[in-house]
Amino acid sequence: MLHYTTMRTSHTAFLVLFILSCLGTGYSGGGQNRFTSIISFGDSYTDTGNLVRWADPVLAPQPINNLPNGETFFGRPTGRASNGRIVLDFIADALGLPFVKPYLAKGKANFATGVNFAVAGAPALNLTYLQGQNMTVNPPIKSSLGDQLVWFEKLKPSLCKGQGAECFASTLFVMGEFGANDFRTFINSNRTVEQARAYVPTIVDSISRGVERLIQHGGKYIVVADIFPVGCLPMVLTLLASRDKADYDQHGCLRGVNRLVPQYQNSLLRQRIKVLRNKYPHTTIISAEYYGPLIAFLHKPGHFGLNGSTTLLTCCGAGGPPYNSNSSTFCGLPGVMACTEPSEALQWDGFHLTEAAYRLIADGWLHGPYADPHILHVAH
Repeated sequence: MLHYTTMRTSHTAFLVLFILSCLGTGYSGGGQNRFTSIISFGDSYTDTGNLVRWADPVLAPQPINNLPNGETFFGRPTGRASNGRIVLDFIADALGLPFVKPYLAKGKANFATGVNFAVAGAPALNLTYLQGQNMTVNPPIKSSLGDQLVWFEKLKPSLCKGQGAECFASTLFVMGEFGANDFRTFINSNRTVEQARAYVPTIVDSISRGVERLIQHGGKYIVVADIFPVGCLPMVLTLLASRDKADYDQHGCLRGVNRLVPQYQNSLLRQRIKVLRNKYPHTTIISAEYYGPLIAFLHKPGHFGLNGSTTLLTCCGAGGPPYNSNSSTFCGLPGVMACTEPSEALQWDGFHLTEAAYRLIADGWLHGPYADPHILHVAH
């Protein structure tokens, strides 16, 4: 299992690998690998277009369906919460597969090479449970991890078409991240960070049960992603701003938020992955990190080609320094412009990252050190 202290000693090797990949074949998927499809679950860090296809009158028009979202790579919005590609896109490309199609494109899509059930805003805990805890869920739609697994189970017969137990022998499953939207729900429901911490074991239970369901359906290779440092996101820094400088760490992140929620969740998740590996020795469970690389980018942004003066500044936002983040104005709404150099920016819209950051994270999952074992090692 990888630990953060180990991660920090591996940054130089990671940077060398990244530079070589850019100078050489990059993310070419030309080599042979075991994976012929990707099936993914998650929230806006993984969604490739499900939320913007959601047909529900309760759902307001989504700003992620407007420019400048998607402008860097696609030249148009695609439902991804970024200026371009996300981690899942880079993984698919490295495996020689097309971008993973959103499930709600089912009338127009062939899912032979994979399907994406992730929905922006999706929590780990389901709507009924959260509302039963007197939480305010936005948007109030059934898109949780459990709901996504139900979609998968409904689609499974058409994916497998009589292949039996070996149906998913060459499928890479990607689980998560999950938990960030649960945290957002708790904060929007006037819960304290300490109160939010009490729900973390339940969130980890939900993720663990989800992984077990995939294994029971024949999943052999499953990536399980941890939660990123939410206390480093501009929108959270704006909403939970403190006058006490001691509340911030060396990178300007909210120390207590990261310690009480993502660090705690990731610790429990690592323990649970260890249990699952022992219980299912014939399944390869890949532990992947968002937390480690984001902290690395904040620690030495220049080493990763990022602008060190803007690491906590929203690229596509409003309000100016220190975070250029405003909870009433969001990227994709009229008058909100993107920064001039998104390729050097870390933060895209206050909650999500830039294509440049997602590329770096994907490289760490594909080659190490931010996945254990790394994906390309398993693929080959």
